[in-house]
Amino acid sequence: MKLNQSIVHRKLDSKLKIVGLEVHDLLFVLLFAAIMNLIFGQTAIGFYLVFVVPSIMATILFITKRNKPDGFLVHAIKYFSSSGAFSAGEDGKHSTLKQVRINESKFKR
Repeated sequence: MKLNQSIVHRKLDSKLKIVGLEVHDLLFVLLFAAIMNLIFGQTAIGFYLVFVVPSIMATILFITKRNKPDGFLVHAIKYFSSSGAFSAGEDGKHSTLKQVRINESKFKR
């Protein structure tokens, strides 16, 4: 009796990238360009604010996020916006202590 075999692709867990940017980064750049078009589209500097600035933003995102893990910018923003004092011994905001009863008879020898 033979085993059923199937091909498994190696990059099954990889993120979807379009033009080298993750989808949410590309959507952010396109949303920024759309908002700039709504606000500055009919002005003299509209071309620069609608096409040039988002292109520069996309290029900077592409260069800075190369070879970085997923969610790098979110974690970096959280790190730089925090106070900088981290402690492993402090309780969190939503932590509660739970009292657990242990049946001592099971553990006595």
